[in-house]
Amino acid sequence: MSEPAPDRPPIAVTEPTAMRPRRPLSQRVRRTLQIATMLVVCALVYGLVLVRFDVAEEPGEQQFGVSANEARIALYLQPMAVDPVNETMQMRISVLPARSTGDAPITVADRDLVLLVNRSGNTERVQIRANQPFPEATFSFDLNDGSIRDYPLESYVSPIHLACFELGQEGKGTALPTHVTSWEGVLGFGVHGQEVATPRAGELQLRFIVNRTGAVEFFGLLAYCGMIVLAVCALTIGTLVFVGIRRVEVTLVGALGAIVFALPAIRNALPGAPPLGVRADVLVFFWAELAAVIALSLFIAAWARRGAQP
Repeated sequence: MSEPAPDRPPIAVTEPTAMRPRRPLSQRVRRTLQIATMLVVCALVYGLVLVRFDVAEEPGEQQFGVSANEARIALYLQPMAVDPVNETMQMRISVLPARSTGDAPITVADRDLVLLVNRSGNTERVQIRANQPFPEATFSFDLNDGSIRDYPLESYVSPIHLACFELGQEGKGTALPTHVTSWEGVLGFGVHGQEVATPRAGELQLRFIVNRTGAVEFFGLLAYCGMIVLAVCALTIGTLVFVGIRRVEVTLVGALGAIVFALPAIRNALPGAPPLGVRADVLVFFWAELAAVIALSLFIAAWARRGAQP
């Protein structure tokens, strides 16, 4: 009998290169492209935010009234503090010499004058005595047309009426030409003035617009967006574990518990943190905290039902 022929290996039939289907990108490459795309989008959004909120804005000085060379008296207005809860602004008004003659600066007034400051319908008098140092006074002005409930995007308006007369001539003669310089900034707020036309010559009607600085607005909105992200993450973990799509991992209890206590910490860390109950709290913080508690409860319920036995 002849020996059987040895088995020959099968001949591999290869398809032409042109006929082969294109291989999909590997999972690692796809994820890298997704991360790169997300970073590019975040950079573009961040650039638009910087343009919108002017985060790098620096305060400066504004000039109102007649020019410094034509003025008989000069005033410097400096905001000292803004209290949005009580809707008031502290403003310091300093009387300055309009101009000096010679090399020595003028430090005292040469005649008796009176500065009238009208705030919220009340008129305050600042006496400027001859041969006495120029005075300064601090007044509280009301903030109108705004509410702390709109934090961090609230905006207020504060009108100020100024007029300077020679003593005994207030309301009888023409107000002295006045030059006003105001500072635009106070901690966490921008104070931008506008001059309003008045029917009486020499008098000044100023309208100050008070709002949060761009950095405070941006950080406040970013913090509330962070609360939304934390709440969505917590709900995702709790829901997937509860319905059985993901297994119970006890270490996630710490993460969910940390989110529950992190949300109030973020809320209290807001710059110029407003009282609880502003619109952003109603729209974001309250339901985010509730979502985190619900997620923790779902996880604990799944652990009690399917957790490892002792």
